[in-house]
Amino acid sequence: MNNVSSFKSDFSVQDFTSKHQVVFYNYWQKICGDRTMPSRADIHPEDIVEILPHIMIFEKKENDFIVRLMGTECAENLGEGTGNNLTSLEDGTETFKRFNWCFENRKPYFHIKPLDKLKKDHVTLSTIVMPLSDNDNDVRMVILICDFY
Repeated sequence: MNNVSSFKSDFSVQDFTSKHQVVFYNYWQKICGDRTMPSRADIHPEDIVEILPHIMIFEKKENDFIVRLMGTECAENLGEGTGNNLTSLEDGTETFKRFNWCFENRKPYFHIKPLDKLKKDHVTLSTIVMPLSDNDNDVRMVILICDFY
């Protein structure tokens, strides 16, 4: 088991660890169109039903991020967190820094890490974190597609 965290801002679909990550990343790019990033309103759950269990959405509020949506697969592996502040969750500090990177750079990143802080060191989490914006300038939310393996 690799206990090292990996952050990639320059990635390709070959880096992804699951088919649903490829499907959702391609969907995100499609709904971007000519924009830098799509809005939350551009995402239609009926278009991505099979991957909804692997999705999480966080909204930035003041100096924290609030879990707005947590798919069932994410909740099973991380514990239900809908409505919670990121900083109140286990391992929230490092995630907070990475989310801020996404907000500041207005682009997605790919991240892999073991879930050892959740006492699940036998499980690795890979995540694509993608920005969402209502005006294509100011990031309001991030959407994640997760793979647990």
